[in-house]
Amino acid sequence: LKLQFLYFIAPHTTHHTTMPAIKIVYFALPGRAEPARLALAVGGIAFEDEKVTGEEWGAKIKPEVAPRQLPLLKVDDEVIGQSGAIMRYAGKVSSVGGKPLYPQEAVMALKVDEFCDIVGEVFGPLGKTFAIADEAEKSAARAALVAEGGELTKWFAFVDSLLAKSSSGFAVGDSLTLADICAFTWLQPLKSGCLDTYTHITKHAKMVANIPQVKAYYKDATGVHAAYKA
Repeated sequence: LKLQFLYFIAPHTTHHTTMPAIKIVYFALPGRAEPARLALAVGGIAFEDEKVTGEEWGAKIKPEVAPRQLPLLKVDDEVIGQSGAIMRYAGKVSSVGGKPLYPQEAVMALKVDEFCDIVGEVFGPLGKTFAIADEAEKSAARAALVAEGGELTKWFAFVDSLLAKSSSGFAVGDSLTLADICAFTWLQPLKSGCLDTYTHITKHAKMVANIPQVKAYYKDATGVHAAYKA
């Protein structure tokens, strides 16, 4: 009895992939869009950074995309909302040193998500102060947030304690991830002395600011973005 082995060999194919056209639409502020901006920039991913005014948003853009809010991500002809989804996409397509900013391994990705969500807690209490019209009252409200026992103080302390446990200096694992980018982009504009006592946050921020790709992106930054300069 002769056994015949049939080998089916698929023809060799070469796949050519090209990045889609990417555009981030947001105000001329860091806010919720800055993690995605920086993630794409350090990964060397070309994107258009469209900064709009409040008037442009309300009159032209909002009627077309509601109930979505800014930031928006345009990937070719697709329009995507939700800042978390946008920054994770940016992290998935961007790599530094051959490592994706958003880990492929499930537990590592979970840790990155947790860290980003923890840092993102600052937006709730801080966001409420934007509705205060009186400047003196607004300043007082913000000072109370970062005073001893303030709503933001507990989150700053928690983030600081998490960074203190890192042996690599990075928020998660041993390389730059979206977690580091969230901490850097969301906390640095708050500096003005309120983070000086949190030594691990300040040390981490200095480390991220001096990563060559980050340093290059913010080299000529002005206004509020100047807070990211090394």
